[in-house]
Amino acid sequence: MLEIKRFLSLMALSVFLLALLTASCSRPPRPNVVVIVIDTLRTDHLSFHGYAKDTTPFLSTLALRSADFIRAYAGSSWTAPATASIFTGLYPFQHGVVMGLLAQKKSLKNDPSIKINRIPEKLRTLPEVFQANGYRTFGISDNPNISRKQGFDQGFDRLQTHRHTGAQNINRKLLAMSKEIRSASRYFLYIHYNDPHRPYKLRLSEEERSGDWLTDMKRRYDKELAHVDGCIRELYRHFGWERDTLLVITADHGEEMMEKGVYGHGSSLFNTVIHVPLLFHYPGHRGIAAGKVEAEVSTLDILPTLGGLLGFSRLDDLSGKDLSPWLKSARAASAQRTVYSHLQLKSPGKPDFVQKAAIAGDFKYLFQAPQALSFFFDLKNDPREAHNLYESRQEDARKLAASLFSFERSCKRYNPDYVDIQLDAKSIEHLKTLGYIQ
Repeated sequence: MLEIKRFLSLMALSVFLLALLTASCSRPPRPNVVVIVIDTLRTDHLSFHGYAKDTTPFLSTLALRSADFIRAYAGSSWTAPATASIFTGLYPFQHGVVMGLLAQKKSLKNDPSIKINRIPEKLRTLPEVFQANGYRTFGISDNPNISRKQGFDQGFDRLQTHRHTGAQNINRKLLAMSKEIRSASRYFLYIHYNDPHRPYKLRLSEEERSGDWLTDMKRRYDKELAHVDGCIRELYRHFGWERDTLLVITADHGEEMMEKGVYGHGSSLFNTVIHVPLLFHYPGHRGIAAGKVEAEVSTLDILPTLGGLLGFSRLDDLSGKDLSPWLKSARAASAQRTVYSHLQLKSPGKPDFVQKAAIAGDFKYLFQAPQALSFFFDLKNDPREAHNLYESRQEDARKLAASLFSFERSCKRYNPDYVDIQLDAKSIEHLKTLGYIQ
């Protein structure tokens, strides 16, 4: 009798182990994941989005084998809030990072320190999610906003922050870390290039110069894009990202080029500064079909989408959406959705300047405070947002406005954390060159 019991116990154990082995064998190994953010990249200067100049030949070949979301929008129009939205899947008015390394000359004269927001520690960030799921996590940024003091280090095993040193330097640092990165059984890597951000480092040759300031600025911008494109190609080949790697390429925001009288970003939410590229590239994977996806999406969707693709536990209370059903087939992206963007600028002794945007299909509503101005644009017929239709299309505008304000009232918000940063003369001068001191 005892022998029979032992035999039955062994059989039960064998069945259990076989089931466990079968389950583990049927579950494909998770890939390495690389997220590349190209600072200040406007989508209409990309070759694969119809730009006449071949600025990005490598990314163009990549896009042919990627899910290419052609209507992607950033959470804000400058680095600190927009990238915090990528990291958290939340809008700036939710995660609270609205201040970053922007400072006013007047206030710095009296006190060379600034108070900035940081990502609240209670939020789970993109690298934290990967770290919790067994990944080694690495990050490197050439924009000083992506720093430990601002909470971007949460979840990184290693994060390097540089100050606009150029894509070649970023690649050099990564190649020096190559052995450590590749030794991980699986890794998450975040790269933030800053080259298309002014001041441009690359100069025009005599033959390239036109003599017109704006034309030459655009040519220098395009030259910076081509340089970053080549640096991405170098890393793609060195690390072998065509195999077992899920690659996401996007931008934190775009750049105005005098369309509204400004060359720069962080002063409005027009499409020149919030319409950004978004590529998901995973060759040969059934979950990602190559092709252009015409649906309104947000850079906030990156975190939940990666979680959905890789089978991570679902995160609650995110404003970003899991796009993995749309990645399998562009036809699945038929339901219209409203996406938002937010900008808040602080000046000493003045009310905050705030812009809020809501976009659904071909229509966009924009609200501006403290003036309480409203704008409504038909993006299909007026892609440059030159004609404010608010007065003639009030019913449509109010629907979008109601969606925006209702979402703001009902969404989950987190109390912002603050940190003081003491600036020396060198730091102040460097922030001036980047346009972070106004």
